[in-house]
Amino acid sequence: MIDIMINSKAGKLHAVYHKAELVGAPLAVVLSGNPRHKCHMNDRVSYAMFRAFMDIGFSVVRFDYRGVGDSEGAMGTISDNMLDIEMVMNWIQNQNEESDSIWLAGNGMGAWYLLQMLMRRPEVSGFVMVSPDPSMTDFTFLSPRPNRGLLIQGQNESEESIAFGTHLIQVIKKQAKIDMETIRIKNADANYSQSADLRQMYNDLKAYVGRENLGDNKLL
Repeated sequence: MIDIMINSKAGKLHAVYHKAELVGAPLAVVLSGNPRHKCHMNDRVSYAMFRAFMDIGFSVVRFDYRGVGDSEGAMGTISDNMLDIEMVMNWIQNQNEESDSIWLAGNGMGAWYLLQMLMRRPEVSGFVMVSPDPSMTDFTFLSPRPNRGLLIQGQNESEESIAFGTHLIQVIKKQAKIDMETIRIKNADANYSQSADLRQMYNDLKAYVGRENLGDNKLL
């Protein structure tokens, strides 16, 4: 893993990048949650998602949105953060031109950003949403596209969050015609506060992505 700075329209974005040894390895971008809720690229959930892709054999990057951590600029709007995501996706693809597969993983608000990018970037191969933010309820932008994805939640999340997860899966399947799988981790809360719960989330993400990616790229 190396620390890097990625140029964006608002200045430089601080990121951590892992380059896979295998030429043509698939790519992944990890999207953290709402920075106003103290989420950032080094929080425990973002790091666990990053390590899962890294340990499978992906080239993967995680980063802080503008105005967060060592990223330059002022903290941005939703639109600003989505521009930052576009810049990071472009960067990792430019660094790995031989790769033809890219995955997205998002936690909290990052899960909503992920769906936005899915509609904008047809090259996205698959995605993982971890404990989506139930306050992000606008999904009118979803339209049909061939894809697959995973939703991970903790069984001890709030009733609102669990109900939202069920609703979100229905919306994605109906509007976007996307094949979805759901995993709810026993005893876990939305922050995966216990080490065993975080490890289970890591293992579930790794198992799903490894299984789905195997058929396409024969990576494992």
